[in-house]
Amino acid sequence: MPSRARTYTRVEIVDALKRWAVVHGEPPNMIDWDPPRARRLGHGWRAERFEDGRWPTTRMVLAHFPSFNAAIQAAGLTPRPAPSRTRPNLSGSEAIVDALVEWTRRYGDIPTMADWDPTRARRLGQHWRIARYYQGDWPSARSVALHFGSFANAAASAGLIARPRCTSNDRRREQQALNRRAAAVTGASRRIPGREDLADSLRAVATARAAADPVALHAALIDLAASALAWAELSGSD
Repeated sequence: MPSRARTYTRVEIVDALKRWAVVHGEPPNMIDWDPPRARRLGHGWRAERFEDGRWPTTRMVLAHFPSFNAAIQAAGLTPRPAPSRTRPNLSGSEAIVDALVEWTRRYGDIPTMADWDPTRARRLGQHWRIARYYQGDWPSARSVALHFGSFANAAASAGLIARPRCTSNDRRREQQALNRRAAAVTGASRRIPGREDLADSLRAVATARAAADPVALHAALIDLAASALAWAELSGSD
């Protein structure tokens, strides 16, 4: 693997963006130049593609430009559009409750304010939160505050435990486990219990595991728990 410069100037970053567009036919996005995050999301091919050449990292880009898209525009390129959001802002209270449960199903815990507030995440330098937010259809933190007053109230309405400001690591892990169980319980109420549903859930786990996709695997395991719980409740009612 070729050695990579420790730092890049603004001009070198612009040149790298242009080279990437020539080589790959389009400008990069943030995950393309962030190999650790790409691997966490199961996009190993992105990490390998990055490491096959000489490229600055996302962090290096953001040290010189206010945003990744600003750097792309400085290179005379058009940023890749964010995924379309079929229900922008998901402003209804029921949609917000469903979104909190779905976020927990995917990521193992309820979101923080920064997860659903890209502006706040950008101020904190947590650009991975911004990318994750735009990977799905999620409400804004403002919508949560409008309908529930706070994330804690919204979490309670969804049967989840809000993230406390201060608590021990052990206590936080217990709360995360309770939230995952709550997501499974909610999922169980929406399933058609039986062997076919359980078999489908097992296949989904196997598929996610084979793809090395940690988010899909977590969601599939929650669905498997929901399927087993729904069948157990059906059996117990006989």
